[in-house]
Amino acid sequence: MQYDDIIVGAGSSGAVLASRLSEDSNRSVLLLEAGPDYPAVEQTPSDLLDTMVSVGPHDWGLVAKAIAEREIAYPRGKVTGGSSAVNAQVALRGTPEDFDEWAAWGNTEWGFEKILPFYRKLENDRDAHGDFHGTNGPIWIERAPARTWPPAIRAFYEAGRQLGFAEVWDHNDPRSSGIGPFPRNRRDGIRVSTAVGYLNPARHRLNLTIRPFSNIHRVIIEDGRAAGVEAECGGVVQTIRARRVTLSAGSINSPAILLRSGIGPRGELEELAIKPVADLPRVGRNLIDHLMVPVSANPTPGVSHDPKVTVPIVIRYTASGSHEFNDMQIFIFTYFDKSAIAGSGLEFPCPSITLLPGLQRPRTRGRVSLRSADPDVPAVIDLNYLADPEDMRRMVEAVRIAWRLMNNARFAPYIKDFVSITPEVVASNGAITNFIRDNCTTIFHPVGTAKMGPDSDEEAVVDQYCRVHGVEGLRVVDASVMPNIVRANTNLTCIMIGERVADWMRAEA
Repeated sequence: MQYDDIIVGAGSSGAVLASRLSEDSNRSVLLLEAGPDYPAVEQTPSDLLDTMVSVGPHDWGLVAKAIAEREIAYPRGKVTGGSSAVNAQVALRGTPEDFDEWAAWGNTEWGFEKILPFYRKLENDRDAHGDFHGTNGPIWIERAPARTWPPAIRAFYEAGRQLGFAEVWDHNDPRSSGIGPFPRNRRDGIRVSTAVGYLNPARHRLNLTIRPFSNIHRVIIEDGRAAGVEAECGGVVQTIRARRVTLSAGSINSPAILLRSGIGPRGELEELAIKPVADLPRVGRNLIDHLMVPVSANPTPGVSHDPKVTVPIVIRYTASGSHEFNDMQIFIFTYFDKSAIAGSGLEFPCPSITLLPGLQRPRTRGRVSLRSADPDVPAVIDLNYLADPEDMRRMVEAVRIAWRLMNNARFAPYIKDFVSITPEVVASNGAITNFIRDNCTTIFHPVGTAKMGPDSDEEAVVDQYCRVHGVEGLRVVDASVMPNIVRANTNLTCIMIGERVADWMRAEA
């Protein structure tokens, strides 16, 4: 059988594409997922529904080099819904400046005014209404009311207000900056992933086929056009043909599949005995990720907590001396239940109260590359954190702000003592820099490895319609295509990208 569309990866963007394209009953859609599929909420393991972060059995098991001297676990969701099924359910948008920058770089269809309708289309926002919000979309969005915040989280909020951060009720308002509740894709305590919001309502369609446990070796290119994929399922490798192929496997696996398909830097492909099909030197380059540094403390004995309220509020602010609005984030994580972050690769003492300063607009760039043409050999991930001095400068300031917050008179009563950080470390530029290098980790937001841009952009891998340069019938539609990272958690933007491109794909013959 030949399909109209094969979509590789049922994650934050791929599930959206499959759902939207299969709305056309004359279009046959095959959605291939490397992990398992749970066709109903009632059949979904509780860790995918209830926890803050759940990777464990639904993880690719990747490892990344954070800095030259340190490797870290690098979880990515391996299940229908992808990382939207395992993440912290933060439904935060990028800023208008993010998308207007994309447009200024030649991607004119991605300015904020043009992408806003697609954010609205995906949202069912129960708290915020008006021109900037949607109320009928597949992704339920709500904010934890202040009355539900446990005492330590309330103290964090009050300390932030005392330090001068403005009160924010809606962080998805384009000009909001300050402290207030995260918008979250969570309903009645349940994570609303793209599997739940998009795929489940579409499963009855006869023209939509979802195949789990399908590992993609490569895209088949014939006469300069994508003709299908080579996939392994149950130990059997087979060829599946289609009129169009779309990679939505994420910022690590999408470039890896491109490279194994002969799309990438010619010399490096030849060294791996991969026949070059399209010489695109920047495949896998431009890797960008938000990093964070935990500042942890043991809580005062007897502090009351609610295990279901772990990361309800965040500070978004602009670093001193920065010209980039909201380039920083600090959020609180109260950790009293080990199952809350099972298998995430994050290591905190339990119980603990942790502030997590995070860099939202890093200047440094990393890379994804192959060590082997064998699809069972994981890609090399080099995050290259903190290589730019400006990134370190902003993180030093952020850790010191976190320290001030935790020692504020409102917050201090909830802190027994600190873990791995002292007043002497905070006061010393050298010591605090070492602390940051020793403790920096990911916020799980890799983007940029198949950069969007016009033909004139030598770093571009896809055009602004997400079509791979030099190969007909092949797209990449996921976080890989972001030219620069948004200054927000990336999941909602990945869903928006799926919505945006689905319209173009449905309009094509």
